[in-house]
Amino acid sequence: MPSEPEWVALRVDVAADAADAVVNFLMERGANGVVTEDAPSSEGTPRLRLEAHVPAAGGTAIAHEVRAYLHELERLDAVWTPGPVETAPVPATDWEGVYRAHHRPMAIGRRLLIAPPWDVPDAPGREVLVIEPGMAFGTGQHATTRTCLEAIETLVTDGGIASALDVGTGSGVLAAALSRLGVARLVALDVDAAVLPTARDNLMRNGAARVALFAGTAGGVRGAFDLVVANILADTLVMEAAALVARVAPRGHLVLSGLLAEQVDGVLAAFDGWRLADTRADDPWRTLHLVREA
Repeated sequence: MPSEPEWVALRVDVAADAADAVVNFLMERGANGVVTEDAPSSEGTPRLRLEAHVPAAGGTAIAHEVRAYLHELERLDAVWTPGPVETAPVPATDWEGVYRAHHRPMAIGRRLLIAPPWDVPDAPGREVLVIEPGMAFGTGQHATTRTCLEAIETLVTDGGIASALDVGTGSGVLAAALSRLGVARLVALDVDAAVLPTARDNLMRNGAARVALFAGTAGGVRGAFDLVVANILADTLVMEAAALVARVAPRGHLVLSGLLAEQVDGVLAAFDGWRLADTRADDPWRTLHLVREA
C-alpha cells in the first residue's frame, strides 16, 4: 500500500523579478525542484506562481520561513505584495504499482508472448517468455526488441536456422526466444558482465539453460552460425561489422537493430557485400535483415 505522504507542495505567487531569489531560497531549504508558471496580476506587475515540493517533516517550518523571507523582500520593494503561502500534501505514489503497470504481457509476432513474472497469462499457441524487468535491456517494451523478435521468429519459422549468436544479449530475451522456437545451438554474449546474472536467470526461467552465455564481443566467438542477431547501437554495429560478418555461416542471416532511420545508410555501408532483405520499422527505430549477395 502507498505510504503516508513524505512531501508537501508549497505554492506562492511572487513578482517575476523576485522569482529567482525565492527559488534559490526554496532549494536551499530542501525543495527537490521548483515549477514556475505565469500567475494573474492585479497590480500590472508580472507575477509567477512557484510550486516546490519540500519534505513533509519540515513543511510547516519551511512555509513560515518563506513567509518571513517574502516579507523582507516586500520591505525592499513596496511596489508588489506577495501572495499567500499555501501548502498541500503530495499524495504518496505506489511506485511498485506504477512499475508493474508499465510491464504488461505483450504478444509479439505470431508465436511469442513476453510477460513479467507477476502477470503470466494462458496463451495457447504462443511461446510465453517470462522476463524479469531489471537493469538489463530487453523486456519487449522497446521497439527494437519487438522487431528483432518478429524478425527471428520469421526466419526460424521459414526453416534453416539450427544455430544462432545473440550479440548484446542484455536480458537474454532474444536467446530465450530462439531456444523456445527450437534453435538447437545458441551462444549469447554481452560486453557488460553485470547483466549476465539477469540474463542467466531469465534463460533458466524459460527453459533455455543450454544457451552458452559469456561476456565479450563477437570477435571472441569461434565458429559460424546460421543467424547472427545484434541489437546494439548503430556506432557499435559499424565498428563490429567485420566481426559480425565473420560469425555468419554460408547462406546465413544477419539481423541488426538498435539504429534509427537516419542511421540505416551508414550501417549498410559497413556491411559491403550484403543485401538488405527486409526492414522492420517502428518509428523512429529500424531492424534490418541482411543476406550475402549471391
